[in-house]
Amino acid sequence: MSTVSPPDGCLIVTTTRSHSSSTVNDAIDALSPSEVVRVGGAGHKVMLLLEGKAHVYVFASPGCKKWDTCAPQAVLEAAGGTLTDIKGVQIPYHASAPHRNSTGVLASAAGQQHEVYLAKIPQHVKDNLKA
Repeated sequence: MSTVSPPDGCLIVTTTRSHSSSTVNDAIDALSPSEVVRVGGAGHKVMLLLEGKAHVYVFASPGCKKWDTCAPQAVLEAAGGTLTDIKGVQIPYHASAPHRNSTGVLASAAGQQHEVYLAKIPQHVKDNLKA
């Protein structure tokens, strides 16, 4: 699978269009983005990563469900990207896993250093998201 790399020399973050909060904004601000692209749908945000229109997708909120992230995660990871919760933990999809992604979503495009973004998320943001 071929993807387009996001532009060098800047940091473009994609996030929620309609479910923002102080926790979401604190996570985004901690990354010091040059641009924030607000769109609806987890799949849409992952497509922006695949198309090179964003470097990282940040959603520090429990609003997303497993069915919102399962297919986008599979496609992103097949293309070399990474998708975890906001704490860096793999999102479980087994039959008894809760439907809600209660610890948010952090995804990075192929070629990005996911761990660097994880390290910049403030501890109080991580603490606000309980499993």
